[in-house]
Amino acid sequence: MKKRSWLAVAASALALGLTGCNPFQSVQLDLTPNPLIIGLLDTHATIHAHVVTHGLGSVPFDNVQFAVYNASNSLLLSTKEKIDQSGQTTTMDRDYTIPINGAAVALSGTKFIEVRIFDPSGKELAARKLDLVVHVLNGMSLPDILMPKGSTPGSSPAPAPPAPTAAPTAAPTPAQTTAPALSL
Repeated sequence: MKKRSWLAVAASALALGLTGCNPFQSVQLDLTPNPLIIGLLDTHATIHAHVVTHGLGSVPFDNVQFAVYNASNSLLLSTKEKIDQSGQTTTMDRDYTIPINGAAVALSGTKFIEVRIFDPSGKELAARKLDLVVHVLNGMSLPDILMPKGSTPGSSPAPAPPAPTAAPTAAPTPAQTTAPALSL
């Protein structure tokens, strides 16, 4: 009798595993970069999603959702995208380029994006919070007036000229007392 009940439990666990309802499996989602740094003039950002399953079998990844929230955890925008995966898999690496307006992010108080992975039945497999940071000068070039002499925008400043070495001199004569000209 005990042998039959053990066999029934093993058979039901195998059936659940084959149908994708595996209680012995977990899905881990990692996002990079986190936090996502956005400039005021940015119009898009790229996020890399790395999804790994742990346990027995594979998991069908069906779609990914990007949900945007403000500081008070109110949903501002949500969109889903189909994951182009044929069949079932154990890992996924994919870059997502999302349209984003840095100025709108700063003005709306957007604080984070929640990324969720779903299976074909709509069950959430994994979720991760992606913090947003707005850097005003990110991606902006400095005006020429702020650039050091001898450099161009986007380049490093020119090295300083070597300091003159002092040579032993005698007492100045009246012709030597004039100050040297300064250059800027």
